[in-house]
Amino acid sequence: MLAFDIDDTRIEEIAREFAATPRQVDMAGNRAAKRTAGTLRKISSKGLQTELGLKNAKAIRRRIREYRVGRGRKSLKLWYGANDLPISAFKGRPQRVAGGVKFGDTMVHGAFLATISGRRGVFRRTGPNAYPVIEATLPVADRIMIYLEDEVFVDIDTIYFKHFLAEIRARTILGVGDERRN
Repeated sequence: MLAFDIDDTRIEEIAREFAATPRQVDMAGNRAAKRTAGTLRKISSKGLQTELGLKNAKAIRRRIREYRVGRGRKSLKLWYGANDLPISAFKGRPQRVAGGVKFGDTMVHGAFLATISGRRGVFRRTGPNAYPVIEATLPVADRIMIYLEDEVFVDIDTIYFKHFLAEIRARTILGVGDERRN
């Protein structure tokens, strides 16, 4: 798990600059954290699609979850499912070769090409009988973690403060959350 600390002194400076109340700062911090999580989800799903060579971002988007773990601006948690992905999620065409199926640089021994329940894919038998069969998968956990650490999470402070600045500006101009205006 990666943890990030937001610089409280910079938040206080921005709050003083806009003459924001503590309630406005809390409201803007909550909203900025939520928007930052959404931005990170968007950046990571699109980037991982390209990085992993997936047909579309659907397989990655369904593996990203956002959780509230408390209150305030340090309350969001992004979870990325890094289980193996089925071969059918990747770009490319599997080829049947002696001993299995070849997909790109990967050889899946004992696999076969088939259409099962209307889905064409690469399958493997789980036992000595004809059924049950499972779809063959490729490991992606290491590539996902390396990409997230190197490309996505390096700009989290910039993204957060961009959203925080927009939120605090809007809340102070419009008077949202200002007890003094009531």
